[in-house]
Amino acid sequence: MLELDACTRCQECVDACPVVRAGFPDGAMERIAGWRGTGTRSTGLIARLLLKSPSGSDLTAIFESLFRCTTCGACSFVCESAISTTSLWESMRGAGRELGFRNAAVERIAESIGQMKNPYNAAPETRTAWIPENISIADLATVGFFAGCTVAFRQPELGRAALRILARSHTDFCMLGNESCCGSFLFRTGSWGEYQDTIISMIQDFEKRGVKTVIFSCAGCLKTATIDWPRVYGRPLPFKTMPFSVFLRDLIREKKIWFSSPLSRRVAYHDPCHGGRHLIHHLGRDWVFEAPRDVLLAIPELELLEFMENREGGVCCGAGGGVKIGDPDLASIIAHEKIKSLPHMSAEILASTCPFCRRNLGEAGATAGSQVEVLDVIELVDRMMDAEKL
Repeated sequence: MLELDACTRCQECVDACPVVRAGFPDGAMERIAGWRGTGTRSTGLIARLLLKSPSGSDLTAIFESLFRCTTCGACSFVCESAISTTSLWESMRGAGRELGFRNAAVERIAESIGQMKNPYNAAPETRTAWIPENISIADLATVGFFAGCTVAFRQPELGRAALRILARSHTDFCMLGNESCCGSFLFRTGSWGEYQDTIISMIQDFEKRGVKTVIFSCAGCLKTATIDWPRVYGRPLPFKTMPFSVFLRDLIREKKIWFSSPLSRRVAYHDPCHGGRHLIHHLGRDWVFEAPRDVLLAIPELELLEFMENREGGVCCGAGGGVKIGDPDLASIIAHEKIKSLPHMSAEILASTCPFCRRNLGEAGATAGSQVEVLDVIELVDRMMDAEKL
C-alpha cells in the first residue's frame, strides 16, 4: 500500500511500457490508480481485510490488465519514486488469486507445472531425451548445469550446444537427477505456493552433489533461482547462481575454448529482462550486461550492434510474465516492434541469452519475413568453435 501511495503520476512508466506502446492503455500508472480506488470499506482490498467479499468491474479490469503485463521491469527502471513494480505486479497477481480471480490460460499452465513438473504438459520421463549419449555428465561436481523446461521440451538444440561447450572445455559438471520446472511461471503469476517442496528438493539435490556454482542457460530460470528460490528455502542457497555467458567468458579468458575462424557478421544483442534489468542489483552490471557482450566481442571479426535502448533501458521481447501463454497475440505485437528495427541496423544475426526471447523474436521474424537469424549466444559460440559447421 505504501508503494501504491508513492506514485506521483509523472507518466514516465507510460512511455516506457511495451504493452502501452502496443496499444493497451493499462500501464503501471493506471493500474496503480485503479488499485488505489479499490481501497474502500465496501469493495476491494479493504473489504478483504475486513473479511468481506470484494466485487466490482473495476477490480476485474485491474486483474485482467495484470496478465497483459510482461513484468519486464521497464516501469521500475524509470520510476521517479523507485517503486519496485515487478514484485508489486507479482504480489498483486497473488492477491488476485486469493480473492478468487482466475486467468484460464494461467491456471492451465500452473496445473501442468504442479502435475507434470513442466509448463508444456510433457511427460516428465522424456525430460532428458535431448541429452546426447556421448556427453559425459558427472554424478558429483562443483559445477552444476540447470537446463530448464524450454531447453528440455522446446529448444533441445540450445541445450546440446551448451553441453558441447562444456565437454570441449573439459569442464566437470553434473545435472539434477530430478530436474523439474524452476517455478518461474508460478512466481510471475502468483501461484507458487504449492510448489515449494519441489524447489527445496532440487536445491538439496545440488547440495548433495557437491555443487558450488550452478550455471543457467535460461534467463527466467536464472532469475527464479537467484531471487525466488532463497525465499522458498528460507536461507541463502548453498551454491552460487551464474549466467552461462559469465561461465563462457571465463572459459575464453582461461583459453579453455577458442574460435576456429572469424565471423564477419553484424550481430545485434538483445538484453533479456529477467536476465538483465531484474538481476542487476543481485548479480551486478558486469555479469548481466557486459559478460554476453564480451563473449560476442571475443569472436574474431564479429561486429557488435546495440539497440538504441539497451542494458537497463532495453525493450522487452514480449514473452515474459506469462504473456506468451496468456496473450500470444500481444507477445507477437511487441516482438514485431523489435524486429522492425533490425533492417535499420543492418543486422545479420540477433543474439540473446534467453530461450523465451529467442523463441518469441524468432517467430516474429519468421512471420515478418525477416532474413535476420535469431540465435542464443551459446549457439553462436558453439557454431564458431566447430569449423565443420561454418
